[in-house]
Amino acid sequence: MNRTLLYTALLAAGLMQATVAHADSTITVVNLDAGTGQGLDDPTPATPIGGNAGTTRGEQARIVFQFAADLWGSVLDSDVEILNTVTFQPLSCSETSGVLGSSGTNYIFAFNDPAPAGALANTWYHSALTDALLGTDAGAENDLPPNTPDIISRFNGKLGQPGCMSASGWYFGIDGNAPDSQISLLDVVMHEMSHGLGFSGFNNLATGAMNQGRQDIYSVFVKSNRSGKAWTAMTNAERQAAAVDDTRLVFTGDNVKSEAPLVLSPEIAFSVSAPAAIVGDYAYNAAQFGAAPTPANFSGDVAVSSGANNLGCGVGAPVPGVSGKLALLDRGTCAFTEKAANAQAGGATGLIIANNVEEGIIPAGEDASITIPVIGVPMSVGTTFKANLPVTAGLVQKPGMSGTDAEGNVLLYAPTVLAQGSSFSHYDTRLTANALMEPFINDSLSADVMVDLTPALFKDIGWGVNGGNQMLLTCDTGVPASVQGGLIAGANIYASARAFAGKAADVAVYRDEIRGHVDVLADAEVITDAQHTSVMACLTDEATSAQFAEWGNGEEPPCDPETEQCGPVATPLTNKVPVGGLTGTAGSEVLYSFEAQAGAVLSIMTYGGSGNVSMYVSLGEEPTADVHDSKSTRVGNSETVRFTAPTAGTYYIKLTGAYSGLTLVARQ
Repeated sequence: MNRTLLYTALLAAGLMQATVAHADSTITVVNLDAGTGQGLDDPTPATPIGGNAGTTRGEQARIVFQFAADLWGSVLDSDVEILNTVTFQPLSCSETSGVLGSSGTNYIFAFNDPAPAGALANTWYHSALTDALLGTDAGAENDLPPNTPDIISRFNGKLGQPGCMSASGWYFGIDGNAPDSQISLLDVVMHEMSHGLGFSGFNNLATGAMNQGRQDIYSVFVKSNRSGKAWTAMTNAERQAAAVDDTRLVFTGDNVKSEAPLVLSPEIAFSVSAPAAIVGDYAYNAAQFGAAPTPANFSGDVAVSSGANNLGCGVGAPVPGVSGKLALLDRGTCAFTEKAANAQAGGATGLIIANNVEEGIIPAGEDASITIPVIGVPMSVGTTFKANLPVTAGLVQKPGMSGTDAEGNVLLYAPTVLAQGSSFSHYDTRLTANALMEPFINDSLSADVMVDLTPALFKDIGWGVNGGNQMLLTCDTGVPASVQGGLIAGANIYASARAFAGKAADVAVYRDEIRGHVDVLADAEVITDAQHTSVMACLTDEATSAQFAEWGNGEEPPCDPETEQCGPVATPLTNKVPVGGLTGTAGSEVLYSFEAQAGAVLSIMTYGGSGNVSMYVSLGEEPTADVHDSKSTRVGNSETVRFTAPTAGTYYIKLTGAYSGLTLVARQ
């Protein structure tokens, strides 16, 4: 099959850690910080936090990235390994704002006719999605070097340092409980990884030109409500205008549209009712502190400061002239919370903070003493209000869902001044609840269990999304990996199990942690009581021993206190003594062990009875259908595995399938 390859960037490095096993996709994180003492390699001691048991900042960061890889790996279907390079760099930053991360596909591909099933010809696709559609590595087929990454990601290594939002910093927990003063690294990683997996277009937004004149799969679903045209049907000039046409650029994918009602709340608009010249709705975002703005508590006349400036700065300096009104202050000089405290002290019933650039703004900070509602608006809104005082405004509930048009299509971010890296390839900030793929990360996100409309968009562009029950090794948890609306409870259970096992001192510690975590999910109603019972059936002592052996830190499970047997719990076989009358049912697994001597030929056989048995054998560890030293899977019950020069040790024999009257024997 013919394909066109566009080279964009190439980086090489060593792999960070083992790839994902027993998931629907394998996402491998490639550590570009290895050996630098920075970022993912930072040796600074750290206290375990929020389910992350790492003991250095670098280790905690690596655990977060692997957790994100396990989450998306469980949700998305691909038979081809996805490589994602990661590094921490000093990205653009100030005391009040900054770039948290940037990410994108390393290569893009286009299919010539005929395209594979589920793909469009002559359309650019992200590297990882191309591989998923093909079922093979497109890079290898185009003679790219081995281990060429699919996704390139950078994250801000200066965050929390002087000059870069020093009052903030990264939160390394994987539990979705970042404090207001910190930014969840997991939320940002899940966001940036999504860009590399397919949540982005490949256009020159400044000129409106499509990449090499060819459409990309994301842009196929973009439409301008002003012109009524699809993005791909516009001229360059029309695309250039549509990219900055706030509230009129939408994503039309059927899956996003159908799942939006499961995620979004009724639309609450910030509306002006007087004067007549500026009546209408205006863009806004709620602050991360203060009372939640609602139609009931945010309405009235707008007032600006009657003092010397309109910044509202100065510790303990009440803003004059705003008592009983909605105060309007400009961004700058001091923290958002200081402005709010001073507006509140001046008697304001609410606060509007106008940005100093033409972009949306989410006032951030933490101050429990602030009880008035606070919103942020683009600079043009503040300018318009100040030029037309007196203004009467407030929040108003409207028909329909927040962040959608009249047809239910979801708005894309298209501020009136082009924001490179943010415009077009994000959902709009008007979505409520806030979406993972909005351009600003905020405290309401919990990407450990909820990724809202992101999988819906992935389905629209061609990804297979796993809606089946999550497995823990061979055990069905009864919890879907993901469901419509973006809940990824099953994926969370899998990613948490791997994270806990990877750092637990022994199987008992792992067992307590994963069982406790599932209890927390049930208490928070992330999973139902019935699902809680189902998951716990996958967390028996025997099951957790197997999980720890698979995902743990390399230590053997402790000896069984009743049998004094160490390693996996198995029924021992005696040399040349057949064990007969064995029975298995569909999906069953039975484990046996045999102590072999070095050198002499070892033969393990099954025979007799009826049905169809399969046999898997490994030295020193429990075999699986995917990982084993040898296997015999012929039709029927006659199976044989031979080791002509075996190493001395314990050989574990696993029988699977539906059979009866079977005999098993090991001879040496």
